[in-house]
Amino acid sequence: EAALWADAHRARAAAVGPCVHLRAIIEFSNHCRQDCLYCGLRCSNSKVARYRMDPDEIVQAAMAAWRVHKFGTFVLQSGEDPGYPPHGLVRAIRGIKASTNAAVTLSVGEAPDRCYRLWREAGADRFLLKFETSDPDLFAMLKPTTTLAARMGRLSSLRDMGYQVGSGIILGLPGQDRVSVARDLILCGEENYEMVSIGPFVPHPDTPLGKPARDQGQARLSATALPPARTPDVRSTLNTIAVARLLAPMAHIPATTALGVVGRQDGGWRAQAAGYLTAMGAIRGDAEYSGDARYLALLSGANVLMLDATPWRYRNSYEIYPGKPGADGDELADSVNSAIREIRRLGMSVCSG
Repeated sequence: EAALWADAHRARAAAVGPCVHLRAIIEFSNHCRQDCLYCGLRCSNSKVARYRMDPDEIVQAAMAAWRVHKFGTFVLQSGEDPGYPPHGLVRAIRGIKASTNAAVTLSVGEAPDRCYRLWREAGADRFLLKFETSDPDLFAMLKPTTTLAARMGRLSSLRDMGYQVGSGIILGLPGQDRVSVARDLILCGEENYEMVSIGPFVPHPDTPLGKPARDQGQARLSATALPPARTPDVRSTLNTIAVARLLAPMAHIPATTALGVVGRQDGGWRAQAAGYLTAMGAIRGDAEYSGDARYLALLSGANVLMLDATPWRYRNSYEIYPGKPGADGDELADSVNSAIREIRRLGMSVCSG
């Protein structure tokens, strides 16, 4: 495994350089029309305190983040919210582009082509739309309100419109096996996505995949013949990220926030991680491994780190999965400083753009 990670780390440095991109993410709406079995924002979850940020509020949040750090990219993310006016997002995109030299990435799910085109013309540079799994039967079970064909069609449309396109998978979904994951990764390489995201599955307690067997959600899973949900460990996630780098050497690959959650849960990995980092020469002197598995991903092929710039009054309401980094009281400035310190400690630098 260490050899695999080292190969991916070298491939990353050769293809996209040795520095790490810091992205600021603003989660501007948690409304969603989809009812995915794994997501805390699913439309049937009545426990969610729903919110929408207006366009001016999005721009203000971006400007506040810009004053902390000159982020090269702002990621505007939401659930699939048909109630959010398309022209409102146009205002937000234009406001950010007018005040910064940053790129804008959208992650807002499936939408009509006319909306994608409108946002592209407003200045959006990139679009992230994960296909989650390329197994059509598994996709249909987990995402009953859409289809894999529709999602892949949207990805093709986005590329035709001139977006840099990102996609990827959730690792560890019930019913997923190694063959399925291998096919997912091969697809990412064949499609030449500019961004590839590998996020480990983290169960949310208010979803069918996160409820105990006695709950009604599990009865639905029994009907679909899915095995119980199980969160992947740090090792399997790093292995998958490394293979993704080797198959898609030019892609931007994030060290996902979900991996940070898994790293905190996978306590047995901490000592092994410290040994690996020491062997790589990444920990010097008396420094200790911080325990954040996202930084291990940066040594295993990843080159992007997302930092949460969502205003505090909304941040804990955007809960696709519980326990995400940045939801526990960290100020953005502290997160930025911590990230820069950890990145430098690993022998890397922060990209200027």
